[in-house]
Amino acid sequence: MDNEADPIYDLNKGVIKMKDNAKLGIILIIAGIVLLLSQIGLFPGPSILYLISLVFFAIYAYRGATKYYGNIGFLIPATVILAVAIYASYDNLHPAFFFIGLGLSFLAIFVIHTFWFRDMDRGERYWPIFPAAGLLLFATLVVLPERPLWFFNFMNYIWIIALIGLGAWLIYKSVRK
Repeated sequence: MDNEADPIYDLNKGVIKMKDNAKLGIILIIAGIVLLLSQIGLFPGPSILYLISLVFFAIYAYRGATKYYGNIGFLIPATVILAVAIYASYDNLHPAFFFIGLGLSFLAIFVIHTFWFRDMDRGERYWPIFPAAGLLLFATLVVLPERPLWFFNFMNYIWIIALIGLGAWLIYKSVRK
C-alpha cells in the first residue's frame, strides 16, 4: 500500500487529511452520541434542535458566512431548524405559527446572506423572498377563517408597518447613492 498517494497525516504539512468516509464516520459518531444523550434525557425537549441549529450556524460562520455564496447550504438548515425548535418549545401554539416561523427563516436567509451578493441576478439574489411570502400567506390563510376579527385588527397595523418600511427603503436608497 502506498501511503504517499493519499496520506491521512502529512508530516511535511503538519495537517490531518481525512477521506470522505472518515468525515462521514465522525459525523455519524457525533450524531449518535447526541441522539443517545437525548434519549437518556440529557437534552430535554427541543434543545437538541437548538444544538443542531447552532452547529449549522457555527459551520456557516466558520466557512466565511457571506464570503462565499455556497455557504448558504449551512444557513438554510440552521434557520429552518431554529424555527422548528422555537415552535416545538411552546405548547398549544396555533399551527399557523409553524408556517410563520418557516417564512421568517427564509426572510432571515435573505437578510443575512443573499441580499449582500450584488453581482448576482435577481433570481439568485431574491429567491428566499418567494418561499417566505408563500409560507406567510399560507399562515394567514390558515388563521383567517378561525379569527377574522383578529386578522382585521392586525390589518390596521399593516399600513403603518408598510409606511415605516417604505421610509427605511427610501433612506437606504438615498444613502447608497
